[in-house]
Amino acid sequence: MKLSISVLLIFLITACSSGPQEIEILNEFIITAYSGPPLKEVNIERYREMADAGIDVLVPGNGTINGEQNLKALDLAEQVGMRVIPVDIRSMPFAQTPDVAIDTARIEAMVNDYRDHPAFAGYVVRDEPDASLFPALGELCKLIRELDPSHEPLINLFPSYAGPERLGNVDFRSHVREFIETVEPSLLSYDNYALREPDTWYEYWFADLDVVRDECRKAGIPFWVFIQSEGIREHMRVPTRAEILWQVNTVLAYGARGFGWFTYWTPEVDQGIPQVEGAPPPLIEQHYGGMLDADGNRTPLYAHVREANLYGKEAGMGLIGWDNAFVARYEEGAMLPGGSSPIVSPEGDQAHLIIGTFAQGHKRRVV
Repeated sequence: MKLSISVLLIFLITACSSGPQEIEILNEFIITAYSGPPLKEVNIERYREMADAGIDVLVPGNGTINGEQNLKALDLAEQVGMRVIPVDIRSMPFAQTPDVAIDTARIEAMVNDYRDHPAFAGYVVRDEPDASLFPALGELCKLIRELDPSHEPLINLFPSYAGPERLGNVDFRSHVREFIETVEPSLLSYDNYALREPDTWYEYWFADLDVVRDECRKAGIPFWVFIQSEGIREHMRVPTRAEILWQVNTVLAYGARGFGWFTYWTPEVDQGIPQVEGAPPPLIEQHYGGMLDADGNRTPLYAHVREANLYGKEAGMGLIGWDNAFVARYEEGAMLPGGSSPIVSPEGDQAHLIIGTFAQGHKRRVV
């Protein structure tokens, strides 16, 4: 058996329900995207365009960094049925170095701006921290939770290819485990951009998924994966339709509770991130080929991601309340070590498959 693209199959479609959760996004399958319209394009038409692409939650970025700008984004998102996880410059100084005292009044003012807005979904605290920051980030997250127990402070982790120096840990599993133990998140988010220029891919894509799945199951928390929907010159290529679907299907099979796209609108070279005292300068990269290009024109990826979002959302919601009990990966018909597939066994020596088996009592679902 040979598959030219990843195909999602879900069997045993039976009704399921989940109990109420204090934090709303923990009881949902979330599709998010980073980098919304630049400030001059923040309007209702652009937000309708995002909603039509199947995006539930936006991390605006791309120059939207203060209370006034984020509240405008929240108001627009509410009108089109979306939500927002804002990046706010007020929290940035306390997430950059391990020894900056938290200004409680400043964080409280930020929380008061957002927590009661119906389109508000959570707080961006930090992207890709090294392990030395975990204690300080834990304190900041604890404060935010005390001020607003209904919304999660979110930190997005490096993948394994960051290496020990940037992780601040000997390996990726130690990094994920230390983060969970120190920060005590209600959900874990990380990114992995596996499709490299010109035509290679990052071979530890599966290993990272396996680590995060395993550590999050032990901790009893869900996870998200930010995946690739643009290129960066000399680093990442623009995915094809098949590669968009491959990313989505894979994270579904490994039990992710949501996925995010990097990026929606192709950002400027510094992603609109300001210089923060005590932090390294923003990373300068040549972004290209996002769902919308730098001028706001739809690229072919808009249709590909929209297609993946619309069915990925339905499939993901159908797995809420189900335990991702087994994952097996087959290459050339042989199951690789460490996996298990109690229901499905491919035949032949050409099968390249990932099979996720989900359990709820005696019932099973298979991706």
